[in-house]
Amino acid sequence: MEVRMNFVFDLYGTLIDIITDESNSELWEGIALLLGDGEERAEQVREEYLGLCCKAHKGGYHELDLLLVFVAMLESRGVDISVAPSLASEFRRLSIVRLRCFDGVKEMLTELREKGAGVYLLSNAQSCFTVDELHTTGLYGLFDGIVISSDIGVKKPSPEAFNIAFEKLGISAENSIYVGNDMRDDVLGASNVGMRTVYIQTEQSGSYPELSLPEPTYRVSNHREMKELLPSLI
Repeated sequence: MEVRMNFVFDLYGTLIDIITDESNSELWEGIALLLGDGEERAEQVREEYLGLCCKAHKGGYHELDLLLVFVAMLESRGVDISVAPSLASEFRRLSIVRLRCFDGVKEMLTELREKGAGVYLLSNAQSCFTVDELHTTGLYGLFDGIVISSDIGVKKPSPEAFNIAFEKLGISAENSIYVGNDMRDDVLGASNVGMRTVYIQTEQSGSYPELSLPEPTYRVSNHREMKELLPSLI
């Protein structure tokens, strides 16, 4: 019986080119207005948000759910919490400087699936932002399964994040390759659970001079090289 090859992708910095700025004064003025506080209270709203994020984080590789932070901000003001997803979407919209797919990504994912490979997403991200952005960039329908860290409460490089993804997606490390742009979260995390890895350095890649990191199985210099390499691994 032929074993299906699976490709599990990181999202931001790997498939999507994104820059955000959460220090933007217009962001906090806009959120303050939406909360009914008035834009003059923008700095207080920012401090409240950051405080709630710190309170919600349990340390280690725990992943908080930012939607619950927005819910708490609304609840404290007696505002209907059903508007929390809209508040989260506006927060993200105001923070985005750039959001686009890297060139060739859609075609690459489509080709991999056409060749019989499984195509999956495991991302350190927030569902309240990411699902909309997958639709906006046209990527949503190109995966066989999606796992987002805010939904499972743990993030890469924790082995738990990968093991939960294996269970949810119905795949195994032995038949899967992880593709990402971060040497710690992606290469180290995936290597620790027995996956082969593909690494691409992009503007969003982290730098970890203090860590001893494994060498990725494959390195590519750009998305054109990635688009050539991955089908050859099926």
